Amino acid sequence: NEIALHILLVGLTLIFLMACVSLVPLGLYSGLRLPTTVVVALLVCLIPTTIGGLLSAIGIAGMDRMLRKNVLAASGRAVEAAGVVDTLLLDKTGTITLGNRMATELVPTLDTRVEDLADVAQLASLADETPEGRSIVVLVKDRYLLRGRDTTHLHFVPFSAQTRMSGCDVAGANGSGRLRVIRKGAVDAICAHVTALGGTIPAELYAIADRIADDGGTPLAVSDDGRVLGIIHLKDVVKGGIRERFGRFRAMG
Repeated sequence: NEIALHILLVGLTLIFLMACVSLVPLGLYSGLRLPTTVVVALLVCLIPTTIGGLLSAIGIAGMDRMLRKNVLAASGRAVEAAGVVDTLLLDKTGTITLGNRMATELVPTLDTRVEDLADVAQLASLADETPEGRSIVVLVKDRYLLRGRDTTHLHFVPFSAQTRMSGCDVAGANGSGRLRVIRKGAVDAICAHVTALGGTIPAELYAIADRIADDGGTPLAVSDDGRVLGIIHLKDVVKGGIRERFGRFRAMG
């Protein structure tokens, strides 16, 4: 289309040029002398009609060149705008990250051993089939060497939008018939749950959660009965090769 339009416009330009030039002898034959400025002015008025046809060809050509660089342009105006872009805004989750939050760190409260937090976090996540839950199990297995557990005495509690928690109830805790209530979930939901059980919230818990949130992560609190043990740091994992892709964008301008 671009080549065909180019040929058409070249042809029209030649026709306009010949029409203007032929007006001079025709004018002399009719006894009318046309000044050079008038003929040039006429040609200048005719030539822009070809520019209107060129605009679509220029837009198509620009979109095609961007497509070769794996960039989709919706219009010729978008192509023009791409020439002056110096800031790129991207959606993070699933675009430059894998899309699933992964557990990367366990942060215990001051009076809790990290091994105890890992043990409870694993119990709360054994039946969690979400990517986050599976990543917690993998983390405690790789970092704290906690392997498979006997789950026959566990009653699993699935996550719900109302409670914003999941976990399990352990029957016969400490040799008694009492249920041991283990939960993990949103920090405010866990704090409300622990408070309802008569427990207290460690003063440093919110500081830990705020630090993780400020780093772009998601804090997930873990509780054992009326005690908050700590925070699981969930993090969006950046896809491989993203740094190189941004380097290519900068090289393209």
